[in-house]
Amino acid sequence: MNGCHYLHCTQCGLIYVDRFATAEQMLEAYTGGGFKSWRRRILGPFRKLTNVKGYAQSMQRAREIFAVASQAAKPLANPQFLDIGCNKGFLLTAAIEQGYTVSGVELVKELIHPFINSYPQFRKNIYSEKFSVVAPQFGDGFFDLITAIDVIEHFEDPIKDIQEIYRVLKPGGVFVIQTPDVDCVQATSQGCHWAALKPLEHLHLFGRKNFPGFAVKLGFREVSIRDPFEEADGNFTAILRK
Repeated sequence: MNGCHYLHCTQCGLIYVDRFATAEQMLEAYTGGGFKSWRRRILGPFRKLTNVKGYAQSMQRAREIFAVASQAAKPLANPQFLDIGCNKGFLLTAAIEQGYTVSGVELVKELIHPFINSYPQFRKNIYSEKFSVVAPQFGDGFFDLITAIDVIEHFEDPIKDIQEIYRVLKPGGVFVIQTPDVDCVQATSQGCHWAALKPLEHLHLFGRKNFPGFAVKLGFREVSIRDPFEEADGNFTAILRK
C-alpha cells in the first residue's frame, strides 16, 4: 500500500506500518489535497462553526461523546479539557457548554479556524501541530479530561505520546479514546481489505484485547473497554483513569 506494509506482532497483536511515509505524503492524506484543501484554506478564516456543513448533527454527536467522557471524569471546580485531534472543534464546544476551559491540538490548521472564529477567547489554547511537539508546553497534572477520538492510530510513537498524556493528566483524571479495533468482525473477515488499513495515516492499530494491557503498562490504574461511539469500519472505545 503506497510502498508501506503492515506488520503484525504475534506476541501483543499490534498491527503497525514497517515505515512511515514522508511528512508531505502524510499531511496530504490528512488534508485531502487539491481543491478540498485549497477551499479550506480560503474559506476557513472567514467561517464560524455554525456555518460548517452538518453542524447540528456534529454537535449532537459531540455532546453525546462528551457526556460519556465527562461522566467518567467527574471533575471539581474549574475543569480543564484537552481534545487531541480536535478537528473542527465540536467536542471543544460541547465542553465549553459544560463549563470547561478547553485546549485543542489539530495538525490541519485550516480545520480549526471556524472554532477560533466562534470562540476567540480560546485562540491561544489551540495548537496546529503534532501532539508530540505540543505536549512539552503542558504542565504535569494539568488536565481533568483528555480525549483522542480516532487519533491514537495516527501517533508515530504511541508509547511516548500516551506517556505524555498520562503526565499531563491530574491524578484521577480520565483519558478517553476511540480507535480502530483489530479484533472486530470487519478486520478478521476482510483481512488485507479492511477499510481501516490506511498506511499513510493509521500507523499503529490496537484491539480491544491488547489495549488494556498496553495502557496499564503505561501507568493507568483503570481501563474500561466499551462499544464505540461510531461503528464505522470497526472501532472500540476505552476510558482510562490515571
